Parts: sequence; structure tokens; C-alpha cells
Amino acid sequence: MVDPPAMPAARSTETGSGVPPNPGEWLLKTIFRLLALSFGVVGMIFFLFPDGTLRVINAAGSVFRVFPPAPPSALRFWLSLGVSYMALVTILAVMIQSDPQRYRHLMPVLAAGKFCSSFTCLLFFAFSSPAFIYLLNFLVDGSITLLVLGCYLWEGITGESAARAGWTRRSGLILDAVIDTLLPAAGAFAAGGRDTALASDLWQYFAAMHVRGPLGLELLLGVLEYGPFLFGPRRRRFTRLSPVEREQYLAGFEHSRLAPRRQLIAGLKLIAMLHFYDYPEARSAIGYDGGYLRDKLLAGPNAAHHRARLQ
Repeated sequence: MVDPPAMPAARSTETGSGVPPNPGEWLLKTIFRLLALSFGVVGMIFFLFPDGTLRVINAAGSVFRVFPPAPPSALRFWLSLGVSYMALVTILAVMIQSDPQRYRHLMPVLAAGKFCSSFTCLLFFAFSSPAFIYLLNFLVDGSITLLVLGCYLWEGITGESAARAGWTRRSGLILDAVIDTLLPAAGAFAAGGRDTALASDLWQYFAAMHVRGPLGLELLLGVLEYGPFLFGPRRRRFTRLSPVEREQYLAGFEHSRLAPRRQLIAGLKLIAMLHFYDYPEARSAIGYDGGYLRDKLLAGPNAAHHRARLQ
């Protein structure tokens, strides 16, 4: 598989999600491991020693001599809800620390829970009772909210290039599968498309067309990759189809009633085959030595370029 030469180079180390780890991922994992540990421990303390926890916090607040003590309660309904909430945020933190890139979408969920906890305590402190436990939870959970949102933004900034590199490699795999379907080894030609530099030449061709050319090729390959979910023959990605199913799928583009489908595969085949027929293996297979075209190119306005290329 050949990666696009115009794309950023992919890192060699990968995460379990198939995407290269971004810089500082170890720090994100450490942060969420510590959060998961703290959530779990605090939740257990709340559950096992609810009254003792309240007494300790009241004692800490009494040092300032401005906070009234929070009254104890024999009702355990709110304790049940609180412990359930702590279990949930613990599970979220554990999932995120296992793969921050894959579970980045869970960070705002965790931040939302902590924000609700912090903001409601601020309201209770301002409009119900200025107890120290309300202020403490507002500050602690508010800080955790900002920390988690900061991790979310950091992962988004540093993970963009890593995700891009991961998709670049997947695009290379898709192009390899397309080439292998159009020009299989031991098919019409003894040398298949994968036995040549066709994939690399296609990336270079699209890069030479426009600075965004490789992105256009990636989008085209993405359409081909996920098209089977819409057009068949099976509801699977193109790269997961069998060779026979891949051939049927691409043939469906050629005979489609939809002009964009026909034009998409016709354009891709045109570009691929023009490059392929320029290889010595293809020319010798069809009995063409390239002399006529070579003479025309060397006599044209880009003779210097073609002379260097053909040497």
C-alpha cells in the first residue's frame, strides 16, 4: 500500500483504534486515570460513610468561621442518586483513559455531568444555605469541568493530524483494492496493477493537478469504500468484499442509470489505465514499443521533461 506523497507522514505507532497517537496522549491517559480513581474512591467514601463525610467537610468549613454547617439527613434516597452518578462518571473516565482519541466524544458528556453538579451547588449556596459543602463542590466539580473541556479541545487540536494520517493510510488501502480489482494479477496482464508503481503515480498525478488534488482522490475513494451500503452487492465496505463482489460492485458503476456514478468510475479508470499503459510491462503485453509516442513527446514543447522522465 502506498501512502499519498503529498499527505503528512504517518507515525509508525498506532493505538487500538488504528489511528496514530497524538502528542501528549500519555498525559491525557494519566489525567483520566487519576479522575477515574478519584471518582471511584470518593463514591465509595460517600456510600460507606455518608454522615462521616459530611462531618469532616463541616469541620473543614468551620475553620473559616463563616459557613453554617450542613445538616445531616437520615434519608438515603439522595445518597443512592449521588453514588449512581459517581459510578457513571467513573465508567466514563475509565473508557476515555483507555483510548482518548476513540472516546473523545465522551469528554463533553463527563464535563456536562460535572457542570450540572457544580452549577446546582452554586445555586444552593447562593439561594438556599451558604454551607461550605456547596462551595467546595462548586469549586471542585467546576475545576474538573474546565479540565475535561480543556482535554477535549487539546485532543481535537493535536489529534486532527493523527486522524488525518490514519485516514490517509485507509485511503491507500482502498486504492490498492480498487487497483487490484481493475488490474488483477494474472488477469488481462501478467503483471497486475499492484505489481507496478500505479498507486504512487496516481497520488502524484492528483497532487500535480491541484494542491487539494489528493483530498479529492480521498473523497472519491471514500465514496467507493462506503458505496456498497447503498448499491450492494452486500452491505459491507468495499475493502471487505470478496474479489468477485468487488468486480460486481465496480461493474454496477459502469452500467448505472445515474450519470455521476458512470462518470466517477470512467474518470478513475481513464486516469489509472493511462498511467498503466505507460509502464513497460503493459506496453510489451500489447506489443507496443512506445516509439511513436516517444518521438512525439520528445519533439513537443515539454521535450526536456519527457526526456528526463524516459531516461
